Amino acid sequence: MSALYKPYVPRTTTAAPSTPVTEFDILKASHKFLRDGADDEASTSWNDRLAQKYYDSLYREFAICDLKHYKSGNFTLRWRTETEVLSGTGETTCANTRCPEHTASSTSLTTLELPFTYEEHGQKKEALVKVVLCSKCVRKIMWKRKREKRREDQGVEAKTGESDKVEMHEDGRAPESRSRSKDVESRDIDDERYRTRRRRSSRSRSPRAHKRNRCASPTLLQTRNSGS
Repeated sequence: MSALYKPYVPRTTTAAPSTPVTEFDILKASHKFLRDGADDEASTSWNDRLAQKYYDSLYREFAICDLKHYKSGNFTLRWRTETEVLSGTGETTCANTRCPEHTASSTSLTTLELPFTYEEHGQKKEALVKVVLCSKCVRKIMWKRKREKRREDQGVEAKTGESDKVEMHEDGRAPESRSRSKDVESRDIDDERYRTRRRRSSRSRSPRAHKRNRCASPTLLQTRNSGS
């Protein structure tokens, strides 16, 4: 009998129970940093209505930020909740969550309007967002821009220096050396002319020529006297 026994094996396997979807999961999938009223009215799904309800509960005057990766120029922004608005967080304190002045601030604060570029549901979007930061966090958020500006200024100075160097050494010599060489050449020409004139004058004033002249003139005088 044991050889004829076969255990029962169901033909269809039951699927593993799926993980329940929470409201937080729905908000992560459907939340938008900025929502368009026309699109929200057109959508009637329960997920979109839940995301819209959460969006309406946020206060979008000032934002909360995280400047962990400020050197790369990337930062995160989110709107404040009701609790943060009532406590003044992000308005009377620094909006950077990693700043010691975030919970209670005793330093001066600066309000900035940041051009925020982000990607949402496969679309690139832009928005102007107001944040309140302390002086240290303002330097952090402007760090990359100032660094790029310094590099641009250094590149312009380097190009200017290279162009001046090429102009100075176009023929292998500096402009001063060229002017000096021209002065030397002009002095050489003047010296050559002076020596030429001197040689000419020295020929007419050589002792032998004077001697011949002195000898010739008396001879002529004598000849003239004898002829007379």
